[in-house]
Amino acid sequence: MPHLVLRTVDGAADLLIEELRAMPSLHSIRQLTAETVECAVDGSLEELAACGLYASAAFEPLSWVRRFGRLERLPWSTNLVVAEVLTRLAKIRTGQLVLDPFCGTGTILLAVRRRTPGARVVGVDNDRRALAMAARNTRRQISLVRAEAGALPVADGSVDRVVANLPFGKLVGTHRGNRELYPAALREIDRVLTADGRAVLLTEDKRLLLQAVDRQRGLKAVRRRLLKYNGATPTAYVLTRPR
Repeated sequence: MPHLVLRTVDGAADLLIEELRAMPSLHSIRQLTAETVECAVDGSLEELAACGLYASAAFEPLSWVRRFGRLERLPWSTNLVVAEVLTRLAKIRTGQLVLDPFCGTGTILLAVRRRTPGARVVGVDNDRRALAMAARNTRRQISLVRAEAGALPVADGSVDRVVANLPFGKLVGTHRGNRELYPAALREIDRVLTADGRAVLLTEDKRLLLQAVDRQRGLKAVRRRLLKYNGATPTAYVLTRPR
């Protein structure tokens, strides 16, 4: 029985293993390192191909094979596997409205559409060039709007899920700018989110985000997941309404 090694990001291996265990064609699943998972293959790989939680795969001793198609990207575009992790944390259901207020080139929007085809997806960004790339990446099949994250063009209490990769202040934005941006974005997320809504926000400017959440009494951080890739160590925070 051939063995396949899958490469993910540090912090996502448990999510990958959970999904692999639900696939009847895979056996002897085990984590090799923080970034790799091995499994034995006995049957069709169709379900495995549909899983977005790994970036490349190899039948040992063959070389790694990358699996994501070509997308237009900017230096700060969200890592493709990380986008898939964020969608899992968001627990999106068919028919729900999902908003990315920092959508950039559309990586998270595509991950949501792959994971939950029946979700309604909207991307917002203030960068014309990034939105043009997002339109091409999504083949203009997802609603895209140019606006500021601090003034979202959606109605109060209308969004079921917010999923976003916030500016860290490294490749894009600044820590000083985030002092105003994060509270403004949190106020808007609080305004647009439904009573049972959920937001998943990724950042390396962690203390600043938690301070903004603490000041926004309509939201509470209930879960966090540290991810490590390409020298970055951001945390994904899951926010819900306080009980």
